[in-house]
Amino acid sequence: MKIEILMGSNYPDGEKDIRVEEGDVIEVPDKIAKSLIKNNAAIKFDSKIDKRTTKKRARNEKGHYIADNPETEDDEAWTEEG
Repeated sequence: MKIEILMGSNYPDGEKDIRVEEGDVIEVPDKIAKSLIKNNAAIKFDSKIDKRTTKKRARNEKGHYIADNPETEDDEAWTEEG
């Protein structure tokens, strides 16, 4: 599956880890892609989409991260941009 990386991370490739950075578009096995997407580290890449929204950690007016409230359906810790 082809994905676009939203935040730098390492992922396993056999016996070694591969480092990818924000904005990289890579082809990875579906299992790894789904894990990165689930953890908000990547989005599925579709070259036909001109404008994609990306998620970014939400911050308050002081610049501190905002935590997610587990009692709500929305994930307040992340905001969409794009």
